[in-house]
Amino acid sequence: MSEIAPTRAEGKLADLLLREGTVCHFAAGAMIQQQGDEGDGFWLIRSGTVTLCRFTPDGNVTVFGILGPNDLFGELAYFAGVSRQVDAVAEADATLVRIGASLIERLLASEPEFARWLLKSVSSQLRAALDRIEEERLLSARQRVIRLLVDMARRDGTTLTMSQQALGEHIGVSRITAGQILRALAARGLIQLHYRRIAVPDPDGLAALL
Repeated sequence: MSEIAPTRAEGKLADLLLREGTVCHFAAGAMIQQQGDEGDGFWLIRSGTVTLCRFTPDGNVTVFGILGPNDLFGELAYFAGVSRQVDAVAEADATLVRIGASLIERLLASEPEFARWLLKSVSSQLRAALDRIEEERLLSARQRVIRLLVDMARRDGTTLTMSQQALGEHIGVSRITAGQILRALAARGLIQLHYRRIAVPDPDGLAALL
């Protein structure tokens, strides 16, 4: 099972996008994009946490990803020439950089590193989707919770800005089931639960349970 994360902008590439893109601020709970919106660019997360999901008419939600600083999203719709396929919601206060169509085309023509980065991003998302399908087939709910916490802690640091409900939706279990698993892990001292935050002080120790 891969631990691959969404492609991130770092170093000179991150500096370039921060300098050339349009900075936007979103409060916690704000809708950044909606399914069906025009796919006329993509986003780079500068700070905060963003949940990628789909809301259904009956009020249910399917979570596809929980992303953090320097992660990229929205590029698949842009390059496929289709409308947005998912909703994006600020899980916590977030600052994003919008990379518009004109900037994308200019960077593709002038910055080979930018083109390689985007190709890596698309490939990473396909691999992550395949891994998730396999994970849901093979792992128990407890194992899926642990795996998500470990992956995010190793990627984003040991304090995760994420509600228990968002975690449950991401791995396909109810908020009640997710809460029971999290409380059991907290009782063993493996995690610490706070309001809309989960601390994972020892990701390797938690990973040993898998």
